Formats: sequence, C-alpha cells, structure tokens
Amino acid sequence: MINYYEITPNIFSRKETIIMFHGWGSTIESQIKLGNELSELGFKVVIPEIKYHDSRQALNNHFDQEILQTYFWKSIFETIDEEDEMIYQLNLQKENTILLGSSMGGFIASGMFFSNNSYAGLININGSSSYIYSEQDFRIKDRREPLNDSELEKFVIYDPKYKKSTIRKPVLFLHGEQDLVIPIGGQLDFLKTNHHYYIDFLKYKDVNHTITTSMKNDILNWLDKNFK
Repeated sequence: MINYYEITPNIFSRKETIIMFHGWGSTIESQIKLGNELSELGFKVVIPEIKYHDSRQALNNHFDQEILQTYFWKSIFETIDEEDEMIYQLNLQKENTILLGSSMGGFIASGMFFSNNSYAGLININGSSSYIYSEQDFRIKDRREPLNDSELEKFVIYDPKYKKSTIRKPVLFLHGEQDLVIPIGGQLDFLKTNHHYYIDFLKYKDVNHTITTSMKNDILNWLDKNFK
C-alpha cells in the first residue's frame, strides 16, 4: 500500500490530476505549500510517499555518502517499478495525469513519462532525464569508478534518454544554471535526443539547487496555458 497526501481544489476547473514527487531526503510535508498553489488553479494534487522516505523504510541519514550512493538510484528505479500499482491505487487515468518532480523526483517523473505515451504532461524541476550522464557526473565528482557493463545495462532499462518515445504532450524543464547538486548537464544531454523539439526548457541564471519564486510562477503560468 502506497500512502499519499491529497489536495482537493475548492473548484475542479481542470480534469487533470498532478502527481508530485519530492526530492532525495525530503518528505511529503515539504511539498504541501507548492501543492496548495497548484490546487488553487483547479487541479487535484497527489503527493505519494517514495521508497526509503516518510513511512516507507525511511533511512537514518539520507546524506551519508554510503547511504546516498546505495539508495539514491534504488529509490528512483523502485518507484518507477511500482508506477502501475500507484496509478491503480490512486484511481487515476494516465491520460489525465500530469507528473511533476523536483530533484530526485524529477528523475522519477521523467523516467515514468518518457517510457509511457499516455501521461498528459511532465514538469521536471532541477532533475535529470539522462540517468547515465548524471551518474557518470556524480562518480567523477566523488572520484569513484565509472559504471561497469552490468551497471550500464541496468541504467539503460530506466534511462529516459534511451526510450524511443513518440510523445507529443506538454513538457516543462526548469533548472538553475548554477545547480551544484544535480547539474544542468543531464538535461542538456537529454536535449541532444530527438525529444527536444517539444520541450519548454527554462534556465535560471545564478540559481543553485532550489525552487525560486520565479520558477514557481513560471510553473503556474505554464500549467494555466497548457491545460485549459
């Protein structure tokens, strides 16, 4: 059973529901403020618990290097694996569901969206849609060995960059140009694929790994424009 927090708008003026995936080491509670603002536009918003967070085998210290390196990708891959179970439990239809994720949640949202032609839209905030590129970048910074062949095979299964998607749904990427936690390079690498021509990509000068007021307002305006 996947626990979740649901925000119901006062007036249902949109048929879509937004699923919000939070970042590494974060919680459902940290997403409620933004969720309430999205709901004010008329969307129902659902924030599910993610593996190894909240009540789902939460880790003692998400930012311990050994724990981070062991569980970061496990959280992403296992959340993607339970996608259909989550949609069923939430009683949603993918064609009326917008996926939104920030940081780790952005990895998850892109992983689900680009492997499935059904979702209504995607918002990825300070995440990555090029898993192998980002993991190689993490390993260089940590002075770890590169991915071996077995690890690469696992990553290719989930990496959005390797999905042959024919999606023509609204997609929004937002990223701080000075993001030192999840560098913007992962998204730039993804845009080298044939997906790039229908993605709105907003970049923010001098912004690190955070969601600014400007980014939040751009999300609200984009949703209002694309989902009447």
